[in-house]
Amino acid sequence: MSDFYRVPEGEEKRNLYQEAEVRIAGLLCGEPDPVARMAGVVAVLHGAMPHFFWTGFYRVSGGSLVIGPYQGTPGCGRIAWGKGVCGTAWVRGETQVLRDVHDFPGHIACDARSASEIVVPVFDRAGAVVAVFDVDGLEVGAFDAEDRVGLERILNMVFSR
Repeated sequence: MSDFYRVPEGEEKRNLYQEAEVRIAGLLCGEPDPVARMAGVVAVLHGAMPHFFWTGFYRVSGGSLVIGPYQGTPGCGRIAWGKGVCGTAWVRGETQVLRDVHDFPGHIACDARSASEIVVPVFDRAGAVVAVFDVDGLEVGAFDAEDRVGLERILNMVFSR
């Protein structure tokens, strides 16, 4: 792995999330457009977190999740209700953390280099899932409880303010 891509641990990871949260809060302040809000979140997190290989949103549109905004290699354009890790997070309304994507039956591999994944549902003020936030890592075990807590806290800001 290159020095650019590495998996931070413990306090370093917590600090990265805290710094990203401050930056994202500033970007979201006064911005009413949901796609602009999502784009800001993606830009900050993709740049700040050295273990994020693919970072982006899939927005709920009718009966599918539709890609964007995101940063990374090309992703799947649409994901059906309940399909793959993203569709599962949408249906369950719960964060999905995959230590190894190969252990998830029905995993959708948009990039064969993906080894681990975290998907966090994003809720509107009424409590409906309006998007999922998907991050892929190049190493097995790239995501843990620190990622879950940090991402859930940050993503709660996207539509709650």
